[in-house]
Amino acid sequence: MILKTKEFKDTCSIILNAIDNSELSTLTETLELKTEGQILFLNVTNKEYYLSVKFQLEHEEQFHATINAALFLKLINAITTEDIELKLYDTYMNIKANGIYKIPLIFDNDKLMELPEIIIQNKTLDMNISGDILTSILQYNSKEIAKSSMAQPVQKLYYIDQQGCITFTSGACVNKFNLEKPIKVLFNSRLVKLFKLFKLSMVKFSLGYDASSETLIQTKLLFETDSIKLTVITPSDNSLLSKVPVEKIRAMATKSYKYSIVLNKDAMLQAINRLLLFSNKKDLNSYGDFTYNKDNITIKSVDDNIETIKIESGSMVNDDYSMLLNLTSLKNVLDTCIEPYINFNFGDNTAITITRGNITNIIPENIRRSS
Repeated sequence: MILKTKEFKDTCSIILNAIDNSELSTLTETLELKTEGQILFLNVTNKEYYLSVKFQLEHEEQFHATINAALFLKLINAITTEDIELKLYDTYMNIKANGIYKIPLIFDNDKLMELPEIIIQNKTLDMNISGDILTSILQYNSKEIAKSSMAQPVQKLYYIDQQGCITFTSGACVNKFNLEKPIKVLFNSRLVKLFKLFKLSMVKFSLGYDASSETLIQTKLLFETDSIKLTVITPSDNSLLSKVPVEKIRAMATKSYKYSIVLNKDAMLQAINRLLLFSNKKDLNSYGDFTYNKDNITIKSVDDNIETIKIESGSMVNDDYSMLLNLTSLKNVLDTCIEPYINFNFGDNTAITITRGNITNIIPENIRRSS
């Protein structure tokens, strides 16, 4: 079987990015290549999720192989030839591209393993979700989760309801959108990384609850297009959902603050990058003392380096105000901004919000410690 490398490699790279991470897991991903007529199915599972992607072949093929997912995906990601040739032998699959490689087949007793699908037996909800929404969750909300490795379990998850998506650690990212039907569910990072597969597609979404034992109910989600089917078991029990301070976070994102200023995003980001050159790279808590007046912001780092940034027209600062902010957190937010100008809102001695379009980031003010 011969495959064109580009499309196949692009899909394999996205899947690899989702499964090749530092999260501890007792489940190892397995990959299945299986043909039906002129369709090749690439199936991957670790029993917490099941992904199936269709590829159109030039002619009918008979092919079925089950192999270690990480090894195969890493190899495909490193291939640079225009075509990839796959051949089956009794105990291994042969891959011919830049070189010739053998990957062992996985057997269940004496029979080639077949991957079990995750099926939603009791669907309670069906609706469509735009691929733009899924992409925005990946692009914006993921930055908040990436900020802290010491977060509580719920702070490593994405809260989604019909009003949008919230992620939170020391601060928060509020992504505002509207879904067709009411919903409350949690996504994990592995699932969200796979959203890149959907790009700009319209995705059919289903949710259901199935009993896995007499005492345990599993929340299952299905994301489906003409060529992709992704089913996931999510950690969406009420005890976790209740730990997300949804109303409090949304209130902070939408409240009216005493001061509101417009800043050139590139000017602010470049200033912060220069100040961070002097910080300890291992220290994620690099702070800056921000002083505002009606014309400028002055940022003074803990090692007394100073940057001054002009405040743009349309700002509302009537008197002086100062606060201490985490420069790395601010940089992470600005890195996601594609807009040339951004709005800073502040003045309650608690937090600032950075708003552009449907995205609002909340960054807490830090307490100055007396020397």
